[in-house]
Amino acid sequence: MRRNYKLFAAGFLFPAVALYTGFLIIPILASLYTSFTEWHAGITPVINGLTNYIRIFHDPYYWKVLFNTFKLIGLSLLIQVPSGIILAYLIFKASRGAAFFRTAYFVPVIIAPVAIGTMFVLFYNGDVGPLNKFLEMIGLESLTRSWLSAKGIVLYSVIFPQVWQYIGFFTVITLAALKTIPLEIFESAEIDGAKPFRVFFNLAIPLIWGVIIIDIILCITGSFKSFDHPWIMTKGGPGVESAYITIYMYKMAFTMNNFGVANAITVTIMTLSIGATIFIKKIFSSKEEA
Repeated sequence: MRRNYKLFAAGFLFPAVALYTGFLIIPILASLYTSFTEWHAGITPVINGLTNYIRIFHDPYYWKVLFNTFKLIGLSLLIQVPSGIILAYLIFKASRGAAFFRTAYFVPVIIAPVAIGTMFVLFYNGDVGPLNKFLEMIGLESLTRSWLSAKGIVLYSVIFPQVWQYIGFFTVITLAALKTIPLEIFESAEIDGAKPFRVFFNLAIPLIWGVIIIDIILCITGSFKSFDHPWIMTKGGPGVESAYITIYMYKMAFTMNNFGVANAITVTIMTLSIGATIFIKKIFSSKEEA
């Protein structure tokens, strides 16, 4: 009977395990193997050791796009996660209109990044875009820019739509965590005379700390695999000024036809994502336990 139970359970687990293995484990192992090969389309991969890794680590463009990706991560952590927590708490405490605001904040998340990118291309247009027109209308012509071509500005022009679009994602996750807290806890704090500011920082934040850690991890790993917004808006240009590491990987594979180097970049992305996840869990685990 015990054996039959194990077979019955295995039958239900097999489809999930097969899909997970076929679409995740095998591709990861294949990418890892081909990252140590000289591989161009139509040519059998040939082992070349660490040549691909040496090449990318000596490539200034690699470090440039990696630095761009770290800028995206930094701004996302500074804006997306705190904004999501604050908005979630405001909705949680709202006596009226909570459903409307929850929906309104989440709507951008379900819109395709392609549509968001296209919308902001029009928004940033130097000739007919509303941003420059608005600046001219209020007498700030000196602030008008070629937002999608000027060095030093284009990266932040590309980062802004992505940061804005996914604030609602973290808002909904954090709101769901807040709703698991019994209302009696907040009511007791208010009866004891705790101010809203203290209730937020000394009560709400500690009680959902585990979810905040998940928000941070999702924010970092999501930034490492970002591709859509800069590709739609600028193709990573001019040069690699607005490119993330994923765009550099894509161009290496499908423009320069060097799949070995592209897979080496893929392995570094995966390593950085896993390393960041472990680091965040280790750094914040003690606070979570407290």
